[in-house]
Amino acid sequence: MDRNAALVTGGNSGIGFECARQLAREGWHVLIASRNREMSADAVRRIAHESGDDAASEMGLDLGSVASVRRFAGEIAGKNVPLRALVCNAGLQVMKGPRHSPDGFELTFAVNHLGHFLLTNLLLARLLANAPARIVIVASGVHDPKLRTAMPKPSITDLETLAKTGGPRKDAFDGRLAYVNSKLCNLWFAYELGRRIEAAGVSTDGRRLAVNAFDPGLVPGSGLARDYPPVLRFVWFRILPGLARLLTPVVAGINPASKAGPALARLVLDPTLARVSGKYFPSHTRWREAPSSDASYDVARARALWEESVRMTHLLPGESPLVAR
Repeated sequence: MDRNAALVTGGNSGIGFECARQLAREGWHVLIASRNREMSADAVRRIAHESGDDAASEMGLDLGSVASVRRFAGEIAGKNVPLRALVCNAGLQVMKGPRHSPDGFELTFAVNHLGHFLLTNLLLARLLANAPARIVIVASGVHDPKLRTAMPKPSITDLETLAKTGGPRKDAFDGRLAYVNSKLCNLWFAYELGRRIEAAGVSTDGRRLAVNAFDPGLVPGSGLARDYPPVLRFVWFRILPGLARLLTPVVAGINPASKAGPALARLVLDPTLARVSGKYFPSHTRWREAPSSDASYDVARARALWEESVRMTHLLPGESPLVAR
């Protein structure tokens, strides 16, 4: 493979597909990682039709399974992929639950945070070897209680309870809250990852690895509504996407996938961002750098989440340059 390679999780639909499509248009080889291999193969065909046969490929990945993430990272190593970008985009919202991953974690937390945490750490050495490289973690404005999002405000007590129920209580489940909490975890992870990369001294001027977070805004038609009741699914997939195209010129927080996806790709492509790391690019500023919520900068909680994630995924010294021996 001669092209620079970018891995996009959940790149077979929605903003992930539009991001992958834009990267391929710019000459990158895009590797689409998803659990739905049929949809991924179709996405590859569509991208190849536009950008050439070597523009895209796909691999199977279940972010909810620690074993699947480890197998996937091993396959990447076996293929010797020249990876220079990782876009942690895939996510889900579960309405009825709690549902648990094969490893016993609440599924929203397992997919939206834990799987990406493990995947990133297992691929860090490869990204550093091909640096300059970039990691982009897709978060959401719903993590910020100061914004009016029609979603619950984040509520996290201890991390053990979060990992079991997605919320602050052991005896209750709220799928919308589990999603919001997972998006706060995305910010904690992004900022802590950036801090640890800098502290370890593995990112240098000549071989820089940048880490940033992205908020796509409200993107109707995305796969997040898969678990909604039938009427809401119809509105989400059939009515709201057209409305988003009409509203996006005047409402910055509402965007069709065709607009949010290229904005996400920009965090990989834009040469002016090559030395920008540890920043947040939200939709309400039309993806100009801006602060995230006050809680997202809680260093102690971010450190605790990192350490618990290492334990939960059984990440070992030698598997990541950021895990101490």
